[in-house]
Amino acid sequence: MSNPTAPKNFFPFEPVVGMFGALACFYVYKSFRSMADHRHANTITDVFGEKAKSMSNVATVSNSKPNSSDGGPWYEGTRGERIAVRISSPQTNGAYAVVESLAEPGSATPMHLHRNEEEHFIVVSGLYRIAIGEKIFEVSAGASITLPKGVPHSWRNISSEPGRMVVILTPGGFEQCVQTIRNSPPEKLETVAASFGCYIVGPAVSA
Repeated sequence: MSNPTAPKNFFPFEPVVGMFGALACFYVYKSFRSMADHRHANTITDVFGEKAKSMSNVATVSNSKPNSSDGGPWYEGTRGERIAVRISSPQTNGAYAVVESLAEPGSATPMHLHRNEEEHFIVVSGLYRIAIGEKIFEVSAGASITLPKGVPHSWRNISSEPGRMVVILTPGGFEQCVQTIRNSPPEKLETVAASFGCYIVGPAVSA
């Protein structure tokens, strides 16, 4: 198994995000870095000018203000992880959703796959080891990586401090699994995840 280091903005699989994904990534990264208190529509118009007004057939623009970067509500994810839904799929007509993940040192997800959505990770802080299929990457703050749907993957925070990631789901919908799981008994977690097209297929990537 190889251990390459993922460079900034590395996309290991095709197709890459495309115009819509680029807009979403740019906006999310900008908003979490600067903590700017703009609405979606205003932010896109400010950055891209009049061209944004003619993109209604390309991208869905939400007028809802994202939650504060430090606010909640927070939900328990994998052990040692908290997740907050920043932009939900109903706000974007199902086009995408954005969640924030805070992971304690050593926190890791089991190897799993998503049948319905791609995940686009933007690492804000910490150092993550991410397994995608048979490949392993180490991704640090400022880097992004795309996980195609249907491909087994796992991540682990290998830094000595809490890690933070912004995750864009395209299309949206899986963020609702996070809210559903919190009300489910432990023995039902895999069943609930499977109902959202997420399947556990192996252990977490090694430390």
